[in-house]
Amino acid sequence: MSRSSPLRKRLTTEQLCDIWEKIRSDPDARKALERLDKAGFRISHLKPSDATFKHPSWADYIAALPLLPNKPSTRRIHLKTSVRKYLPLVRELREFATTLGSPFVNLEIFGSRDYPQFNPRTVREEVLKTASTLEYFLSLDYCVRYLNSRNAVIAELRWTIRFRIGKPHDRDLNILIDAAFRAAGFKDGCCIDATTLDRIEKRDKESRVKANRRIRYLIGASASSRR
Repeated sequence: MSRSSPLRKRLTTEQLCDIWEKIRSDPDARKALERLDKAGFRISHLKPSDATFKHPSWADYIAALPLLPNKPSTRRIHLKTSVRKYLPLVRELREFATTLGSPFVNLEIFGSRDYPQFNPRTVREEVLKTASTLEYFLSLDYCVRYLNSRNAVIAELRWTIRFRIGKPHDRDLNILIDAAFRAAGFKDGCCIDATTLDRIEKRDKESRVKANRRIRYLIGASASSRR
């Protein structure tokens, strides 16, 4: 998850399975799943299987909703100009590798107690690989978005339902969200009206667009300043 919205504590697949089973045993939620299945978004047969969210199913997403943080999204923009001062290290690494590969150079390494198995041949390849990796990283401009985890999942769910079915089925989605919160122990559940669901999805899309525009502007400004 994100820096801005880390999980309060690590989720487990067992925990998500417990919530999912409670959702499926809720009469209203069961009917909502049946309507979605019939419409073309078939998920009632699924079961949470990945609490790490590396390869999640829709059951993972729905069951995790009440456990995901609801914090504002943020972004961090990194420009390669901010790390330009480290470029000499790339040259130093390559010069060191050249020295290791020379047959007529006697190299003595001091302070290498952490590497008692020092082998000039293997170290040379590792140093060259490190130099290439570092040079690549120092050439990057990038933007990291720290998402509002809960809203990101809701937005993805709503978009996918509409894409597969042709309409968002907000009533059924809202029933599942409410059932998930109740299954997780929230007595009041969670009721999100259609207007709020629409706003969550639009904001998720807009934040991506704004981030891309911002980094393009900064890259352009940085390039102009070097001319």
